[in-house]
Amino acid sequence: MTINWFSFRYRLMKREKTSILITDFTNFASQKWKTVNDQVMGGESYSHLQIQSNGNGVFIGEISLENGGGFASVKNQSPLNLDGFENIHIKAKGDGNQYSFRFRTGNAMQKHHWSYEFKFQTEAGIWQNIRLPLSEFKAVYRGNLVENVPRADLSAIKEYGFLIGDRQNGHFRLEIDHIEAD
Repeated sequence: MTINWFSFRYRLMKREKTSILITDFTNFASQKWKTVNDQVMGGESYSHLQIQSNGNGVFIGEISLENGGGFASVKNQSPLNLDGFENIHIKAKGDGNQYSFRFRTGNAMQKHHWSYEFKFQTEAGIWQNIRLPLSEFKAVYRGNLVENVPRADLSAIKEYGFLIGDRQNGHFRLEIDHIEAD
């Protein structure tokens, strides 16, 4: 029996999962993180992203429902190309709240107004490996689903990050070890 080594090697290579590290917060100075809270529309929520001595990022703050508020977010405004990847994986320790991982796409001239979002539930004080299938992200704008939008152009991600909302009132804390894609 003759083995076609090229074909065999190609099949082996296809089975190998490649993954990329999106961030592990070790080079925070070069990353473009910023917070956007409901204060942009009169709310009273606040948040920030801090780096712990162990290198983990911590998205922390308080959600207030006063004055029509109710959300806090942190975004990294570095471009990202996830074309060909299927999942985002986040290693995080939460507080029992539900969070969203979001990203925006667009061309060089303009970002889209909507975000693509996947919600995930945390367990208080427990490290979780959270898998977010990119095919299951939903288009949203100001918390509402958006219909008739194109599929996410994963090669043109302009920003990505976390949001807490959905009328969850009070203190929150999400510790993030790393974010990667495969």
